[in-house]
Amino acid sequence: MAVIPSVVFVALLLYILYLTKKRHDRARVPPGAQSLPGPKCYPILGRVHDIPSEASWLKFYEWSKQYGPIYQMEMFGSVHVWISSEQIAHDLLSRRAPIYSDRPQIPNLPDNRTKGDYLALSGRNETWKRQRKLCQQLMATSAHDSLHGYPTMERDRFLYLLSKDSSQYREYVEQFTARSVARLSWGSPHSAQVLRVTTHGLLETISPSGALPNVISCLRHLPACLSPWKRKENARHELEATMLKDNVQYVHERINEGNAPPSFVRTFIDGLSSSADKAKWGEEAEATYVVGQMAIAGALTIGSPIQSFLLAMLHYPDWQEKLHKEIDEVCEGACPQWADRSKLPMLRAVVKEVIRWRPPVPTGIPHALEQDDVYNGYFIPAGATIHALEWAITRDETTYPDAETFNPARWLKPEYPTYKEPLTLHPNLNGFSQFGFGRRTCQGVPIVEQDLFLAMGGMAWAFHITKKRRADGTEVPVHWNDFTPLLIAKPAPFKFDAIVRSEEKEFLLAQMWESGKGEDDEDEEQQQLRQTIWKDMEKRDKGALAAHEHDDDVSSDRGSETSGVTTDTDSTASTGSEGDA
Repeated sequence: MAVIPSVVFVALLLYILYLTKKRHDRARVPPGAQSLPGPKCYPILGRVHDIPSEASWLKFYEWSKQYGPIYQMEMFGSVHVWISSEQIAHDLLSRRAPIYSDRPQIPNLPDNRTKGDYLALSGRNETWKRQRKLCQQLMATSAHDSLHGYPTMERDRFLYLLSKDSSQYREYVEQFTARSVARLSWGSPHSAQVLRVTTHGLLETISPSGALPNVISCLRHLPACLSPWKRKENARHELEATMLKDNVQYVHERINEGNAPPSFVRTFIDGLSSSADKAKWGEEAEATYVVGQMAIAGALTIGSPIQSFLLAMLHYPDWQEKLHKEIDEVCEGACPQWADRSKLPMLRAVVKEVIRWRPPVPTGIPHALEQDDVYNGYFIPAGATIHALEWAITRDETTYPDAETFNPARWLKPEYPTYKEPLTLHPNLNGFSQFGFGRRTCQGVPIVEQDLFLAMGGMAWAFHITKKRRADGTEVPVHWNDFTPLLIAKPAPFKFDAIVRSEEKEFLLAQMWESGKGEDDEDEEQQQLRQTIWKDMEKRDKGALAAHEHDDDVSSDRGSETSGVTTDTDSTASTGSEGDA
């Protein structure tokens, strides 16, 4: 019974602290200003009880319709400001960048702002400024050399694998993204699998739905022995540190042998690591993590729009046919190359529309406000977490009419507000809201743009992407908007068929595999060989059985039992009989 008075006392104390905080917050509001509107928040908890664990951005979007293009809410004592207008996002995050460029502390990654290991998540400090300049320099060097042809090489490999078994599309997409950024970062794809593991682990660590301390921040104070989230993150970080150091050592060894391929790390070692440059670019240990985070950012984000492209082609097959027509006419039977981009405006429009239609970061990467501010008469307190809600921004009907519809024409026709000329340059991804605002704009747009152009263009060149059919001829349903709940959202799995458009393209895909495969692909080749041998054996067995049945005058009913079976597998890839056109 003695416990009850203690509980009452604690509850009363918490309530008094809450009232004191509210009184202090009201006193901070300057004369003539008012607090932002928003949903009712409850003491201590704020407003968390009706935020769904999945597709939370839809709830935040719903509130934006009710409370306006900028509103405020609290979650366990933290103030969150949600922006659903691109204009407001630019006004605050770009034009007032000196006070809106910080990052909030992530409870499950408490040193994200200060340690220097996480460039995109780092606070606005001198380390971040130095690392950002290094990132820009490394990116500019590789972009000038068309990313050394690595995305094309990995795209060719990806298309061949997809042609063999499209049921594994998610695996092959993740291989493509991880291997591309691994080559760019260290000159080799050998560490791509470990990169994928540590990348997914980091995404769970920083996502509200991935680690409970990110929602109930007081849990960050638990010791590691009582916190499974801390133990998991510590193990992940150790794996990451080992991978990054080993990869830098690998580049040093290749340089010493005289056979180091181009990479971010090689650029740093060869041209930016002299003693005179250390004050500007930092030590090699710091550059190791800058490059590592560039690789992680690419591996995290690029896969989502590639999968969303497949989703769009299944729901909007007319746009797939239009893509086929443009690519066939412009490329004359060849697979699109990065050098063809000025002649393929529809493909560029599809790339941009996929990102708008299904934004990979629907809630945006949050900023943190460093000092009290007033915007249009509304008070925004220092320490608030500022979210540019991309799901809402890309559904602004004034900018994107009929926003729920996948419509690349909005980038190609003058009657749409998003149209720009010349079409040899526009549309492109520069300045697109999906890549952030102000001083926190993503530095990796050249990688994202080239990877998406090549992957989506390659799939449109090679395949008919169609809904899968059951044995009775009915279509297998494909979801419309079922996405994973983490900070970077990806489509839930779906079934489809990827049919190679001609025998000529199947032959070219085999050639592309030879040019795109890595030194680590021997196992894949062996598996493909085993599958080919197995299929040949099946054909011979069926032929022998058919001959035997003919000799014995076996009835046609028996024959249909052995040779007319149709199975409903997850997904297939086959060769079509139609021509290239």
